[in-house]
Formats: sequence, structure tokens, C-alpha cells
Amino acid sequence: MPVADATEGSGCMHFAEGTVIALMAGAAGKYYADDRGWPWLTAIGAVVAVLLFVGTIAIVRSENRDARKARAAVDRAAAAGTVPTYYCTACGEASSPREAENT
Repeated sequence: MPVADATEGSGCMHFAEGTVIALMAGAAGKYYADDRGWPWLTAIGAVVAVLLFVGTIAIVRSENRDARKARAAVDRAAAAGTVPTYYCTACGEASSPREAENT
């Protein structure tokens, strides 16, 4: 994956998306509880909304952690004199395609 993609996270966008989806789940539970006369659907909608929000936070934290690892790999590669252009998620290192051609 290109270094630019690996070192930049879209945490704000994913947080906004997850929040909107969680709010929609809570609102859907409330709507169907009123529409069908089943008050327990409100509680289920609230639980689903909380679970979605917690999952969103976990995803954003994971992306930030991965971006920090990629930035550290880029710094290590630059310190070693390599022009880092690609980041390997499996090995956790940044490299240049010229290095692969020479080996």
C-alpha cells in the first residue's frame, strides 16, 4: 500500500459515519416501538445504537494505531537512507520498489 494511504487515517469521517448510523438505529427502534405498539423496541434500538457507537470508536482507534505504526516505519526507513514509498502491513516496514528490484 502506498505510504500516503497508510499514514493518513480517516478517523473523523468514520467517527461521523458511525455516529449517524448509531443515531439512525436508535431512532428506528423508537419509531417502530411507537408504530407497532411494542415499547421494548425502544430499548433494543438504544442497545444497538450503543453497540454501534462502541464499535465505531474501536475502529477509529485501530486505524489511528495502524497509522502511527506506518509513520514509525517511514521514519525508520528514512533514517536508514531509503526513500519510503510503500508500506507493508504484514511486516510493518516501509520500502522502495527499487530495493525489491535490486534483490
